[in-house]
Amino acid sequence: MSEPSEIQQNITEAQYAATSGTGSATITITNYYYREEARITPADSAHVADDNLPCPYRGLFHFGPGDAEYFFGRKSFIETLFQATQTRNFIPLLGASGSGKSSVVFAGLVPKLQQEGHWQFTHFRPGSDPFHALALALVPLYTTNLNETERLAQARQLANYLRDGDIALADVVAQIQHNYPRERVLLIADQFEELYTLCHDEKIRRNFLDKLTTSPFERVGMVLVLTMRADFLGNALSYRPFADVLQNTDLKLGPMNREELTEIIKKPAQKLEVTFEAGLVERILDDVESEPGNLPLLEFALTELWQRRQGKQLTHLAYTEIGEVQGALARHANEEYGKLSEAQREQMRRIFIQLVRPGEGREDTRRLATKAELGEVSWALVKQLADARLVVTSRSEEAQVETVEVVHEALIRNWGELRGWMDTDRVFRAWQERLRGAMGQWQQTQGDEGSLLRGAALVEAEEQLKQRPEDISQSEQDFIKRSLEERERIKQEKEARRRREIKTAWGIAAGSLVAVVVSTGLGLMAWKQTQQAELNLANARGFSSLSLFDKGKELDAFVEVIKAGKTLQNQHKYDKEVTNALQELLNRKSERNRLEGHYSYVYSVNFSPDGKTLVSGSWDNTIKLWDVETGQEIRTLKGHDNSVYSVNFSPDGKTLVSGSADNTIKLWNVETGQEIRTLKGHDSSVRSVNFSPDGKTLVSGSGDKTIKLWNVETGQEIRTLKGHDSVVYSVNFSPDGKTLVSGSDDKTIKLWNVETGQEIRTLKG
Repeated sequence: MSEPSEIQQNITEAQYAATSGTGSATITITNYYYREEARITPADSAHVADDNLPCPYRGLFHFGPGDAEYFFGRKSFIETLFQATQTRNFIPLLGASGSGKSSVVFAGLVPKLQQEGHWQFTHFRPGSDPFHALALALVPLYTTNLNETERLAQARQLANYLRDGDIALADVVAQIQHNYPRERVLLIADQFEELYTLCHDEKIRRNFLDKLTTSPFERVGMVLVLTMRADFLGNALSYRPFADVLQNTDLKLGPMNREELTEIIKKPAQKLEVTFEAGLVERILDDVESEPGNLPLLEFALTELWQRRQGKQLTHLAYTEIGEVQGALARHANEEYGKLSEAQREQMRRIFIQLVRPGEGREDTRRLATKAELGEVSWALVKQLADARLVVTSRSEEAQVETVEVVHEALIRNWGELRGWMDTDRVFRAWQERLRGAMGQWQQTQGDEGSLLRGAALVEAEEQLKQRPEDISQSEQDFIKRSLEERERIKQEKEARRRREIKTAWGIAAGSLVAVVVSTGLGLMAWKQTQQAELNLANARGFSSLSLFDKGKELDAFVEVIKAGKTLQNQHKYDKEVTNALQELLNRKSERNRLEGHYSYVYSVNFSPDGKTLVSGSWDNTIKLWDVETGQEIRTLKGHDNSVYSVNFSPDGKTLVSGSADNTIKLWNVETGQEIRTLKGHDSSVRSVNFSPDGKTLVSGSGDKTIKLWNVETGQEIRTLKGHDSVVYSVNFSPDGKTLVSGSDDKTIKLWNVETGQEIRTLKG
């Protein structure tokens, strides 16, 4: 496959001719990448038929507008989709991976709308920065006659305006309609699941969804069609405003029936007067079955079969040679893998594990990697793999960098070698994705020290860096090293503080010690006789005190050394060994019942109602339960993805609540340590959480300046209280549960009526 620059993927205005039996029409889709060469270039010239017929099948690529004449099997659904555009302005299209969502839009809906006339088309994929991706799709229609440099600058500016709310999306759409007063606009958001796989910041996701779904498209004749894998519907429904918009509006693209499958097998070949050997179509149909995920495999097998045709016939022999539907893709990948040296194979493994994002309760998905992540040395092999149609290279307009991704997720599902690599490296890759999420947050805060890795997360990163530096990009290594430097700085600062505290403590202790020394010194002048037995006992007690201290019995140690001092004082004797023992104890003194176990700062602690258990929440993302009497750790609760700012027990002591910098609230079973449920709704860190006196209601205060009330039993949000102008650091109920108090960084305290949610008064001081 050629480089993107060679095939001139012009992002501003790419035009494609969709020919039909009655003539030709030009379809223009703004911001749409289309790899024309993939339709006509074979992977292995040794098996190409000796004529120049173009291949009517698309391999693992989706059908585009220029392929409309070869796109069959979805006529009924295309009509349904077309009718939806006549009456609706928001059309979510859901389907399984490989069900043909992109093809049905680009090669089905778009050409049909073009025939109707009076339409403008534009397209984007959310990627890691959905606002910038959307801006790239809108700018050419919003501000016409821009050169490439001006367009990119305008897109960056518009993305910032949309993100910050300085310009409403509705105003942008209205301007586009003003530019095209006699036309409607189809905005295509393809592969919308990227919003969840590539954009790691939940606050940005929610902001983007709010902007996208609340714009009055119906007033200006714009239609938004988004395609999304059905297994990401749960992610979409987890945000209530978006779930409300999706309610009863989505179209579901199901599997094809046998008649439709027959069309996509036979009709493209018939267009070029190529036939199938008797019984071959039925054989292929039997192999495909009705699984929607098999469509990419079918299309790939037909593409391979086309390259091995005999004259104008597709044969059983060729179909067997390619490995049939289920084996064609794996056979092709294995062939390309087999051509490599041992060193290149290892390099290919490292490349491919970076192109797959580990699924969490769902299938793995493809991931866009940059040239910088993979390295200059690996990029030569990336180009070779692109020529073999296993990966697709491109250029990110957002970051102006070269990128690569797996050609289709069917390769992830069906190539055994790749599945094996992922199974082996799944733990590492899952960790690496968490690292990238943390690094992204750090970069968004302009390198704020508070966003660096800490505690257990840093310990794990340090170990991974030692074990697998070759699989960790330079930017990721720099992030880890910067975190290690910060840990060392904090350690040195803590050590310096400890030395100052010891010095201060010794100054205080010295006064007491001098009193003992003076007293015993005076005794030497006043008394001439000694009682050797008591002096021996005093010495024994001095040595015993150090032994007791080393065993953790600090109080007993001090009792012993005080007894020894008293003996000397009574005898008016000075003893160097006893004095040294007292000095040593003072130097080694530490807090009694210190509870140690967290790897970093402890933000919140609370007693259980019966006073027997202590809970702590830490920067290291964990919660710990402690036995107050023994000081022993009972258990550690893990589940938050960021620092735990607030922890509290329910009035009956059976339930624990935690608020975190990951914007969530979690309820836990104290006895088992199991998570009960997660409450989501805040757009920033949850700084404070508390139960009502009856334990039925929960209150939370957040960095998003709001206070939320929750039903403990159902986990549903009851209401949101707004009034503070900055972070809400503390919230609590009155003893009767009727009044709520909140403290904020805006320097105010507010009282609220719990039943109505109304603010009672503001206290300023």
